[in-house]
Amino acid sequence: MKKLICLATLGLLGVAANAPAMTITAMDSAVNLANALGGAGVTISNVTYTGAFAASGYFTGGAAAGLGIDKGVVLTSGRASYLNGTSNTSDAITGINNLAGDGDLNGLIPGYSTHDATVLEFDFVSEGSTAYFNYAFGSEEYDEWVGSAYNDVFGFFFDGNNNIALIPGTSTPVAINKVNGGSYSTYFNANDPTNGIPTPYAFEYDGFTDMFTASMTGLTAGQTYHIKLAIADAGDWSLDSGVFLQAGSFSKDPVPEPATMLLFGTGLAGLAAAGRRRVQK
Repeated sequence: MKKLICLATLGLLGVAANAPAMTITAMDSAVNLANALGGAGVTISNVTYTGAFAASGYFTGGAAAGLGIDKGVVLTSGRASYLNGTSNTSDAITGINNLAGDGDLNGLIPGYSTHDATVLEFDFVSEGSTAYFNYAFGSEEYDEWVGSAYNDVFGFFFDGNNNIALIPGTSTPVAINKVNGGSYSTYFNANDPTNGIPTPYAFEYDGFTDMFTASMTGLTAGQTYHIKLAIADAGDWSLDSGVFLQAGSFSKDPVPEPATMLLFGTGLAGLAAAGRRRVQK
């Protein structure tokens, strides 16, 4: 029995190691980034972008690589291009843009200061009373810097500073010290190469969340609302974090998780869970 389990584990690792590469395409314009997110029943306008152009781009191949989202837009606190590739061999990828942080993000993590913020903002009109958005958060801060001063964070601010990027069923923001191998671990996927190579998932970040859905309800059809998507390093400018935003998922109706990821997940769920641990440094 032990031999069979080992063979199965090796087989799953082989699948991850040989998975198609996640491919990153450079950002061309803020308007195109925002429009790539728009789905059925939602109209986007008045787009602005703050941050380094190198910090953002488009991704494909996410589901095959193990991410819960197949394609869309990625916003990072460093370099989006560092996510290109088929495996994770480094736990310290850093793109330092030497930019300021964001005040709204600071408000989500009292006691921390943010740096290298990347912010995409736009207005939208929904044809119905609801709007939804799918995303996943990942970082190089995992696992070594969990519980430390380096608490990178993502915020999804709706009509002001109302953050709706929350760990499911809670009012807790999505940040390194809030969702990890020791806190809300049900939603966390460990991918740190210090735990062994090849890693369970075939892309760079050392850990990432499941796909989360941000929801906006009680909207008035035809009325204009404002969205701000922001991600930043916290405590310093080092070790990239990123948020993956599903293409076409900003819509008046929920968009389900890709079928490819559901199949991938049934094979790797047990393996990834076994590799989850919190490491303090």
